[in-house]
Amino acid sequence: MADGSVKSGFQFDSYKVDRIDFTVEQSLSTLASRQNDFDVKYSFSFRDALKYKDSADKVLYVTGLRVSVSVLSKNDKHEMAKGLFEITGLFVSMGTFTAEQEEFLARTQAPTILFPYVRAVISQTMYNAGFAIPIMPLLNINEMAKDTKLKVVENAMS
Repeated sequence: MADGSVKSGFQFDSYKVDRIDFTVEQSLSTLASRQNDFDVKYSFSFRDALKYKDSADKVLYVTGLRVSVSVLSKNDKHEMAKGLFEITGLFVSMGTFTAEQEEFLARTQAPTILFPYVRAVISQTMYNAGFAIPIMPLLNINEMAKDTKLKVVENAMS
């Protein structure tokens, strides 16, 4: 590490997009639709953070984000396509924060860090399915997570 650099005590280690369920209605109206013929609605849910202590006294947090997508016809409001996307991330604490600070980071910052990865998968999936939409909008996931009742749940290493 170069002199003067800063290393966070709460680090993003890895992620997996662990669920992609996406279906498109098989109909002439869906196939013939154009970009201005539909609207896209998104809904979000957050998973409680699972907390593990490893043998090196590091604390591991596993948390995730779920995004539901619905593509609705502007003409008659029927659902042309729908999807469910889930992502799980692993975060490591080096013990430099208080328990309250770590829990805040696991509950609010972790979903914020994971969002761009699942956002890219959703945008690419929809594009590949023929819905040439702009990239999914940026959202303030941090604020959305603060408004939930997310918990940190203690677990044993397995």
